[in-house]
This record gives sequence, structure tokens and C-alpha cells, in this order.
Amino acid sequence: MRTPGIVRWIVLSTAMAILLSHPALADPTHADRNQGLELYKAHRYAEAIPYFDRVLERHRRDMEVRLKRGACFVATDQPEKALADFDWVNGYSAHVAGAFQGAFNETTAGITLPSPDPWYPEAFGNRGIALLMLGRDQEALESFQQAVALWNRWYNIPHFNLSGMAGGWPPNRSGEMRHGRAAAYQGLGQAYHRLGQAPAAIEAYNTAISIYPADANSYVGRGDVLLERKLIAEAIADYDRAIQMDPTHSRGYASRGIAHYLQGENEKAVADLDQAIAIDPNYAKAYSYRGAAHARLGQNELALKDYDAVIRLMPEFAGGYKDRGGVLYRLGRYDSALRDLDRAIQLDPRKGKAYQNRGAVQTALGQYERAIADYDRALELDDKNAGAYTNRGRAHFAIGHYDQAIADLSEAIQLEPKNPITRYNRAEVFLRLGMNERALEDYSATVEIAPKMAPAYAAIGRIQAQLGHRDEAIRDFDMALRLDPKGAGVAVYQDRGNVRREGGDWAGALSDYDQAIALDPRRAELYVARGWARLGSGAEWADNDARAYLMLKGWRDPFSPYMGLLAILGARGTPREAEARRLLDEAVVNTPRGQWPDPVLRYFHGDIDANTLLASARSQRHLAEVHAFLGLEAIRTQNPAAARPHLEYARDHGAPGSIAADVARAALTRLP
Repeated sequence: MRTPGIVRWIVLSTAMAILLSHPALADPTHADRNQGLELYKAHRYAEAIPYFDRVLERHRRDMEVRLKRGACFVATDQPEKALADFDWVNGYSAHVAGAFQGAFNETTAGITLPSPDPWYPEAFGNRGIALLMLGRDQEALESFQQAVALWNRWYNIPHFNLSGMAGGWPPNRSGEMRHGRAAAYQGLGQAYHRLGQAPAAIEAYNTAISIYPADANSYVGRGDVLLERKLIAEAIADYDRAIQMDPTHSRGYASRGIAHYLQGENEKAVADLDQAIAIDPNYAKAYSYRGAAHARLGQNELALKDYDAVIRLMPEFAGGYKDRGGVLYRLGRYDSALRDLDRAIQLDPRKGKAYQNRGAVQTALGQYERAIADYDRALELDDKNAGAYTNRGRAHFAIGHYDQAIADLSEAIQLEPKNPITRYNRAEVFLRLGMNERALEDYSATVEIAPKMAPAYAAIGRIQAQLGHRDEAIRDFDMALRLDPKGAGVAVYQDRGNVRREGGDWAGALSDYDQAIALDPRRAELYVARGWARLGSGAEWADNDARAYLMLKGWRDPFSPYMGLLAILGARGTPREAEARRLLDEAVVNTPRGQWPDPVLRYFHGDIDANTLLASARSQRHLAEVHAFLGLEAIRTQNPAAARPHLEYARDHGAPGSIAADVARAALTRLP
């Protein structure tokens, strides 16, 4: 009763041995084979290939060697050669299986082996990997499907202890077979992912995990699908599990780093990508994302080194040049940036971000028409590119095309309504057009989206100041300074000082001007503001500020004659008056006759009288200034009764926020 079964075991064993075993090898070939297999086990794939080549030159039907050589080709990024080996194995195994069709179709104890079929599921699995590397994703999917079908077919057959077979076949169901089946489902998941079929990909990875839960690759693959679906927390949980299972899994660290990067957790991203690169120093994708994280952190020199590594590892990768060009732009190295971006476009003329980055460089160089042409091309390639609309809007703004600027920025806001930069840029255009209410709306929306964006608070403060809302303006300037005391500091201290001066808070104004000058002692206009504030408040050393301004600007600057006046007014009655008189002489000499405030200078120089000075005023602004100066002179000569009407006129008729009006108002408060 048992004899037929024994016969079938013998036939099956014989057929499998013919298919899978290698012939007796001569000593040199045997030595090459063993050496190649040892190198393969040690993951020294490039070194193993020449040994396998020599074996296959003599024994081309050695299936195990051909399979392993194909795997070496995959590991060394030679997918075309790998594909040839796997196709040969599949074709030959199908041929041999056909020769034994009759024996394989016999059935005993529920065992059925359909044929003619290839017998190597791992050959189909590895073939799928090679096809993925070549971008032939649909073919890869079909190859993985065949691998899954073959593994499942073997899994449903009781395990045979087949002697004389290379490596033993089928593999043990408790270990190798489960791992092999899981790997096939992993490949299936990757192919589905590449083809945009996320639910099928997740199902395949779930199956792989249920078959062999000890393989970290399944968790990383599923995490990548979840990450693409923006399920970042779930993806990170999968990466955590993979790294816990295999602390040397470079892709697990890299993928988790990318997830942290997408969440804006740049320090965590860098830490994980550091680990990935330490494990695999040739991991180009890890360098690329670490460069992006470094750039976000403002560490542009570190980002540059990362992109250098990307280009060294992938010299024909357009994205590497595009990203490095962006960093070079931020570093102000525009010529080098242009070379990289030109190269990126040469390698991939359809890479819209490269045109966008090149447009940014052209904008920085003031070549706005060229920049707009690059942004046009970027939008031809992707009409949903909000960044390109934003940048093109800024370029139109720079050359006075305000309607086009508003149209582009409005389109960008439609595409990315939560982008604060775009709102801020459109507010700048509205402000330039005098549309303060619209500008205020956009600035306010900006700080709602980005509550820590100091420049937006500063801009709101300036509009509030223009509207006469001093308390609100000071509140917004305070916020800007709390958020960024250095970056926003100089301009905001000056603006807040001006608002305080207009409100009569001269001590506060002087404090703000002091802070601004401490941050930027070479900004000449700050000495104008502080000098006149000192004069208006009755503080000392206004003449020192006049000297500081003239040291920076000389006499050719249009405001320098006023600083000559400030010098004499600030030094009257002090030991410095003689030096101030010398500056007044220089101002008279260097100010052309008839150019304002030449008459005021000549009055203080003693060349004309007060009536002649009043008659010389050609505008309301000039007249208000004349009255302010006459009032200050009357105070100096101890004639407050004569000073009052002059100062009141300057206060009431001077332009709001002008120094003449503010100084007159302050001087009036000090009159008896």
C-alpha cells in the first residue's frame, strides 16, 4: 500500500535534484564557487561577482550561483544584468519542469504540483526588485505576484526532506519559507506603492507582517505608505518598531528622519539622518533630506556639504543640483547657484522647482524679466506651484507691475491659504499702493497663521502709527521686539521711538533711538532722529549726533544742512559752541543758494534777519520750520513771550509727525 507513495518521492527527489543541484565541479571551479558564496554571505557583493562569473563560464546551469550573482547585481545597482540572470533561471526551471510534467502531475496524499512552471519564487521576487530599480513598476508588480503565487503553492505542500539538493528544497516551513513568502509580499507592497495603490500596498505589508513579524523591512515599507498618506504618527510608530527590531536598519532611521522633517521637527530629523548616514555612508536620500533640514535650521554651510555628497553619489541627479543651487542662493553665492540650477535644468528640463530657484537668483541679481520668464516656465510645468506664483508676484512688484503682482499673490493664496509669506507679500503690495486697510487685513491674517512672525507685527505697527493709533502701534512694535529683538530690532526701535516722540514721550523715544544705534551705529538716519529728539526734549549732546551724521554722510547728503543747524542749536551756550559754529560755517558754504534750508542757515549765521527768513519760505512745510527755529532762538535769548506764537504756529501747521511740529510741541511744554 505504501509503494506508490515511495515511487513518487523518488521521482520527485530525482527531478528536483536535476533541477537544483550543480554538477560535480573541478577543484578550481569548486574553490571559486565556495569563495563566491562566502563573500556573498559576508555581503561583499561586488567582490563575489568575479568568482560567480568564473563558475558560470564553466557551468552555466548552476542555478544557485546564477541566482546569487543576480542578487549581487541588484545590491551593486546593476539591475539590467540582474534581470538577465533571473530571467535565465526562470526560463530554464520552466523548461526542466516541463520535462517532468507527468511525474509532477501525479497526486498522492493531496499533493499536487502543476507544471510546467518555474520553481524559484525568489527569482521572481528578485526580478521584481530589479524591475523596480529600472522604473518598470507594472512589470515588477506582475513578477512579485508570480513570486507570491509560487511561495503560497510551496507552502501548501508538506515539507519534504529532499537529499542531494542544493541548499535543500522546499525550505523549512517554520523559517526560510515564511521569510521568503513575507519578502514576496513586501515586494508586492512596494510595487503597489509605486503604482499609487496605497490600500493594496498596506494590505500586502500587513500580510507580510502576519507571515513573518520579525522582519523590520515590512514595517519600514508600510511606514513609507502611511507617510505618503500623511499619517505621520502611524508611520513613525512603524519606523520605531523597525529600529527596535534592527538598530542597524539605515532605511528605518532615514524614513523616520524624513517623517520628523515633514512635521517640522528638524533637530529630530537631523539626529535620525545622522544615524542613517553613519550606518550607510553612501545613502544619497539621507544626505538630501539632512541637507533640507540643515537649511531649515539656517545651517546653510552644513546643508551645502550634504548636497555636495548627494551630487558625488548621484552626479546625474537633477534634484541634487537644484537643492544645492537653492542653498548657494541663500548664501549669496549667485554665480555658483546659477551654474548648479542651469545644470539641473539641463539634466531634467521638466523640473519646475529648478526654474523657480533660478528665478529667485535672477530676482536677487535684479534681473526681473529673466526671473519672470523662469517663473513662467515653472508654472507651465505645474500650474499649482504656489511658490512660483509668490515669487513671480514679488518680481512683478519689484518692477512696478502691481496689478500682476496682486493677481499672482492672490492665486498663491488660493492654492496655499495657510502660507503666511504669501499673505505678507500681498500686504506689501497693498501698502505700496496706499491701500492701508487691505494691507492691514493681510498682515493681520499673517499673524493669525504665524503668531511668531515678527516682521508682520512691525508692519501692523507702522500702519497703526500712520492711522494715528499710537497705543496700538506701540503694542505691535513691542510684540515684534519680543519675538525678534535683533532681526527686527533696528527699524522697529526707530519706528517705536518715532511714535513715542509724536506722543510726547521723549524719554521713551530717546531710549529706543539709543537701542537702535547700539545695534547699528552706522545707520545715519538714527542720529537724525536721536539728535532732534535730544534737542526737542532739552537733553544734552544733540550736537554730537549732528557730528556723527556728518562723519558718515558728509555735506553732499540732502539732510546734512539740517544737521548743521542741529549742531549750532544743540551746542549754544556750551563749551562746544565754537566747534558747532565751525560746522555752521561749513553748512553755509556747502549748501547752494536758494536750496532749502539755506535761508535758515544764513539766518543763524547772521546774514539775514527774521523777516527776510519768513519771506523766504516757499511752502507750508518751510514756513512751519521757520517758525519752529525762530521759536527755539527766542527761547535761547530768554524771550518766551516771543517764542510762544512761533512755536504754536509750528505745532499747528507742521506736518503730523514732522520734527518741526514735535520739537515745537515739546518746547511749548517747557515755557513758563
